[in-house]
Amino acid sequence: MKKLILLLILIPNIIYAKETFDSFAARTESWAQGLNGYVVSAGKDITIDLGKNANVVKGMEFTASKEGQELVHPVTGKSLGRKKVETGKIIINSVEPQYSICSIKENKGIEKGNQISHIYPVPVSIKTNLLEESETAQLKYALFKQGVLVENDTSDYSITCGREKQGANTAKCSLKYKDSEIFSDDIAVKGVKITTTAKNIDEIKPYKIETSAYGMAIGYFLGKDNNYLVAVNERSSVIVYEVKDGVLVEKASVNSIGENIVNIEALDLNDNGKDELFVSAVTKKNQPASYIFEYDNDEFKILQKEIPYFFRTYYVTGKKNIICQSYTEGAMTGMIYKVEYKEDENKYTFSTPYSRSYGAAIYGFGLIQSSENKDDEIIFFNRHGELSLSDGENVKIYRELDYGNTPNYLEYSEKLNTGVNVAATGDSSGFFVYDEQSIIVPVYQRIIQMPDGSIILYSNKLAKMNVIGKYKAAKIGSYFFTDKMVAVWEKNLSGNAVADIDITSDGSHLAYIVSNNKNGLSKSFLYVIDSSM
Repeated sequence: MKKLILLLILIPNIIYAKETFDSFAARTESWAQGLNGYVVSAGKDITIDLGKNANVVKGMEFTASKEGQELVHPVTGKSLGRKKVETGKIIINSVEPQYSICSIKENKGIEKGNQISHIYPVPVSIKTNLLEESETAQLKYALFKQGVLVENDTSDYSITCGREKQGANTAKCSLKYKDSEIFSDDIAVKGVKITTTAKNIDEIKPYKIETSAYGMAIGYFLGKDNNYLVAVNERSSVIVYEVKDGVLVEKASVNSIGENIVNIEALDLNDNGKDELFVSAVTKKNQPASYIFEYDNDEFKILQKEIPYFFRTYYVTGKKNIICQSYTEGAMTGMIYKVEYKEDENKYTFSTPYSRSYGAAIYGFGLIQSSENKDDEIIFFNRHGELSLSDGENVKIYRELDYGNTPNYLEYSEKLNTGVNVAATGDSSGFFVYDEQSIIVPVYQRIIQMPDGSIILYSNKLAKMNVIGKYKAAKIGSYFFTDKMVAVWEKNLSGNAVADIDITSDGSHLAYIVSNNKNGLSKSFLYVIDSSM
């Protein structure tokens, strides 16, 4: 295989201050969650056990309450806890390190030992100065992803964040109550820029892969202490490349697959320090017969085969996870299955974590969101082209662009006043929409959430009259989703289709393949983004 020069796009992450948007948000969330305590003494004034150490300031208002009668379930007889009875409202007048003196705004019987609490979640207004749009979006993402804060422009609580002058590498972020500062941090800010070996990103020329690339995976197949490898699948084999001194060299190949390969993935699911290669394949009888390989002694050896599912990875803040799905009637529209490795049995098992997931095609999987206070939520495109959210066993479909302004395919039919059809094929590895009129539509095939909360999206466009169309153009970019979709960077690609995209399990490298062939994927080009610099 011909050696290829690998183009590295470096995203610098130079730190000029101690704190980040994430650490400021974590401090703010901790403050909001800690705004509860007790009445220490009650009289003309009220003393509470929150002071400067709890970051409270003069003017803040709290509600006092006590435990009321026990609530008992009428059928089971089990206790449901005790009802809270409000005893009044108090306002902080003076603040000491360990306690505060409060005046009484409303008294319904405030007593020593009453609990005090603050409005929750805490409403805050956001004010920025000389922040780039992507930085403001990153700040909002960090602040509101846990649900501890909510944005409210009329709130007495505000968060101000900005540079003192244009181009500064540090911004000051402050949490305030009216005009009183509660706390502040100096934040490392640097407008995200893409630097390359070329003078301008638009001058970059891709490098050709001498194979028909239908999919790819990037992983640490040799172990985490070694370099990452890039695996590219043809229709019935996989070629694995190694990056050495900026040159792409063929390392190994996997030719022991007798079926057509639909997709490949890389993830260290058995937790032995090496990424496994998950190969999704389909037989001539149109049935799944997938494989799991691992690199050992200079070759990829089969760990498990004839698996009746197709694999797909998804991403939480740059970290890989994996699911699989059954294959029904020529399309991946079956149930979603969780993939686990059972160490005691030395095999991979599959279960159904989302019992209402039928209709969520595996090619449409993108992002999973998770927080300390929430269960995992998988976002996917269903077979109708709608953006859907799976929360446990529940599936919510977003029909009104609820989730940022991610394209909702129903809007195309509404604009044209015609019915919309959705198609999925193994060749395209994704969803696209066509109708009875000529139309160009974007196709998001994967959504990758990077460690900073930004979302990597790529899209292909198709155009054709009456029938399923050909690829028209391709684009890749990084975005933040707040009240709208904010681009950090975007690139229109020198090709007609993005064949596939993947990220290393630690989120440090992103790779994608672009095809420049209007009628297939035989002319392909590889890019790798190094986001660890």
